[in-house]
Amino acid sequence: MSQFFTEKNPIIDPVALLTDLFMARKLDELKVKAKAMVSDPKYRYVNFESKFNRSGYNLLNDNQMDAALFVFELITELYPTSANAWDSFAEVNWKMKKYDKAIEYYNKSIELDPDGPTGDNSRNMLKQVIEEKEKAN
Repeated sequence: MSQFFTEKNPIIDPVALLTDLFMARKLDELKVKAKAMVSDPKYRYVNFESKFNRSGYNLLNDNQMDAALFVFELITELYPTSANAWDSFAEVNWKMKKYDKAIEYYNKSIELDPDGPTGDNSRNMLKQVIEEKEKAN
């Protein structure tokens, strides 16, 4: 039986638990629990990727760049084949003026979704990053 979900101690809202760990800055523990929960079939109906992505964008929109960077990087660790995860990770790097990383991650997103909507978005954003990088140099 999973160490995170037992009949004696069920985790009814796993995202709230992970949020609490984030707020307490228990980031190593958060990573361990997130990885376990994402792969635990008991939580198969929790769309962790979407919820984490929304949280990352909330942080990004609140100009909490380091926190957003952490969340988006975690998503790429949990969902390494998700084009959307890499697109979002690229965006926070772009906003932090880490142009080379943004370019790398947008290219990764395009590679994972070459003909889909996320790949299209990444291509458009990639053009903007390159233009901004050239102006900055």
